[in-house]
Amino acid sequence: MEEVKPSKLRLLSCLVGAYSVILVTVVTGMLGQFFYWLVFDVCGYGKSRQSNTKLTRPKDLKDNEIYALIIGSGFSGLGTAIKLSELGMDDYVIIERHGHVGGTWYANTYPGCACDVPSNLYSFSFEPNPKWSHFFGRQPEIGRYLEHCTDKYDIRRHIKFNTTVTELRWLDDRQVWQVTIQSNGEQKQIFARYVMAAHGPLSNASYPTDMPGIDKFEGEMCHTAEWNPKIQFANKRVAVIGTGASAIQAVPEIQKSNVTKLFIFQRTAPWIIPRADRPVKEWEKQVFARFPFVQKFIRCLMYWIRESTVWSFTYRLPTRFLNDELVKFNLARQVKDKDLRKKLTPTWDLGCKRVLISNDWYPAIQKPNVEIVSNRIKEIKPNSIVTSDGNEYPVDVIVWSTGFQVQKFPLTVYGKNGCDLSEQWQGSMQV
Repeated sequence: MEEVKPSKLRLLSCLVGAYSVILVTVVTGMLGQFFYWLVFDVCGYGKSRQSNTKLTRPKDLKDNEIYALIIGSGFSGLGTAIKLSELGMDDYVIIERHGHVGGTWYANTYPGCACDVPSNLYSFSFEPNPKWSHFFGRQPEIGRYLEHCTDKYDIRRHIKFNTTVTELRWLDDRQVWQVTIQSNGEQKQIFARYVMAAHGPLSNASYPTDMPGIDKFEGEMCHTAEWNPKIQFANKRVAVIGTGASAIQAVPEIQKSNVTKLFIFQRTAPWIIPRADRPVKEWEKQVFARFPFVQKFIRCLMYWIRESTVWSFTYRLPTRFLNDELVKFNLARQVKDKDLRKKLTPTWDLGCKRVLISNDWYPAIQKPNVEIVSNRIKEIKPNSIVTSDGNEYPVDVIVWSTGFQVQKFPLTVYGKNGCDLSEQWQGSMQV
């Protein structure tokens, strides 16, 4: 079928419609927040009851038992710890398997690693950072922000670094969790009334299990989630397997590394939208520091702008056709080659899978030394990759960008009556 380009009037209509939806969402949402602030913060409705809430250590806890144990020191773990401290509870421990705080923002160090949520929104609401260098934070900067929060709120003394939780077991008779931890090859138990699993799903790298020959590859390999900075890409043939959120950030940087050839093995094409990113000017940082309410207003604005997608993503209202039209135009505008554009066009509607944000993905994959391979990988050989159509691609380095183990709970958990959580969730994770 011949591809029909949308008219300028149609595109303009889509833009007006999309921005109208955003405007209505922002105005409605901010008005709601204003009235919430007026009723609960200014008028103090229910405030006296909430402000007096403090946590106390239960009297039935024994000396060798603690109130809470938090697994992980990323955003979730640190945020939980900070709020526990604010509520007057100091009897908690954070278990961190790495030697630093940060969670996924410490573990992921691949080139180009950044957040796809604006910096002013991807931070604690109670700890705004006026010094963000870009609208979208980079991995090192996010890591430094979490280190800052750890020290400012005196959380570090609660953390056991280089320690891994291996098992959780609920003890009915004592009404506590028996937590088995391992550090330096030694195991011990900690007993806690409450356990907060804040390790997050983006923590354990996932490798494909349906590709024979991976162990026979003689070149260098690494996963984006387990990056090896010693690998040199210059003058080498590189294969990146996967086109998810990590790949679209890493590929443009790898392409700049003077590679001889870069093969990108794509199973399914993602929808890509532009990233409205730029460096934050010094005068803007000064305004944020002197007038914190300005940064809070921008945070609120960004939140409701992003929430406007709920009309099409969740409720499937006709507004989704506006976004579909615009994202297809963005692809056609940046990728002129029809055959390549066909490879890069997803077969599902915008929002059915994670939408990716990038300004340099489409330009990078159109470089002369880059090739998109959309056929399924059949076999990994010592110095090449073979696809289902029989083509063989010689490679020196393989970069696995195949995501994380999000469909498998990484801990052994036994609940009431010894119930094994892995068996309970064997079909799907549900309660």
